[in-house]
Amino acid sequence: MVDQLQAKFNQALALHQRGKLADAERIYSEILRQQPNHFDALHLLGVIAVQTRRTERGTELITKAIWLNAEVAAAHNNLGNALRDLKRSDEALASYDKAIALKPDYAEAYNNRGNALQDLKRSEEALASYDKAIALKPDYAEAYNNRGNALKDLKRLEQALASYERALAATVDDPYAFSGAADCDEAL
Repeated sequence: MVDQLQAKFNQALALHQRGKLADAERIYSEILRQQPNHFDALHLLGVIAVQTRRTERGTELITKAIWLNAEVAAAHNNLGNALRDLKRSDEALASYDKAIALKPDYAEAYNNRGNALQDLKRSEEALASYDKAIALKPDYAEAYNNRGNALKDLKRLEQALASYERALAATVDDPYAFSGAADCDEAL
């Protein structure tokens, strides 16, 4: 039984990773019918709900998973993302802080924390989170782009432009970095 559930979970996870969300969701749901407190199935079913714009449901499922096991940093990070989608940035910030407390080298959580701080108009603090994300993951294009946004909000346009340029250097297909760089270039 345990081996069968693990095989089902592995199948669902592979489908999820390939973007076959409906198929993965069906299998995660089957697993939960057999084992209602299966942490990973609950957590990832919640992630799929968020990915498919059923964010309230995703928040409920991820929260339930966290009740079962509060020691998984990714679950707190994903809950933060869902809460941010719901415009509950204060709660999202608390979730990112929990993720970071569990996994201090979690670059994505620092980046997401910065985004929540930006939502709250706390650009200086957001900048520190982006800097930490970049220190942990030096070619993190998204964090450089977000850092540029925070610097632009702080009217530090030359530094913002440098961050956007670093984002572009890390990935040539980031339209947000290109747009941010163009905005700064025009303002300078």
